[in-house]
Amino acid sequence: MARDAAPSAMEARRQSQRRRALVTLLVVALGLFFAVWYAWSYIKQDDNRVANKPVAPTCRPYDATVATPGRTKVNVYNASTREGLAGSTSKTLASRGFLIGDVANDPLKKRLATIGEVRYGPKGLANAKLLLTVLPKGVTGVKDARKDASVDLVLGQKWSALPPAPSSTQLPMCPAPSPSTS
Repeated sequence: MARDAAPSAMEARRQSQRRRALVTLLVVALGLFFAVWYAWSYIKQDDNRVANKPVAPTCRPYDATVATPGRTKVNVYNASTREGLAGSTSKTLASRGFLIGDVANDPLKKRLATIGEVRYGPKGLANAKLLLTVLPKGVTGVKDARKDASVDLVLGQKWSALPPAPSSTQLPMCPAPSPSTS
């Protein structure tokens, strides 16, 4: 009889191990199911949040009254004894988006001992202010009687170069709306 008891005890232990393994597998499978379910619901919730979020603007609304480099005509004049100063400066201004008009020696035949000056008329005040933001400190604004919105950059004897282009924290302006065809 001892022989019959021994195999059944071993078999009972094997069945117990099988049940334990099956229960362990079921617990692991349930844990995986709930982990996947939780991750899926988290992803769906994030997708809904992104879908309902308003799109961030990529540009400011177009405003025809705001001065921009692309609408600012700058005449660059040399009022120093150095040759080629107006030409090299006009190229740098053009690379920053300004419209370049005349490039020559100062038509008023002045010799500036200072860094330079920006000459402008009443219609060119906004353009002059914009230009002054990209010029070195010490360049002064001089109002004259011109009728258009152009500005003159007159380079003096102490002019060295344009400072590095400022990094803008503003959004760029949206392009002008196209005229309607109807």
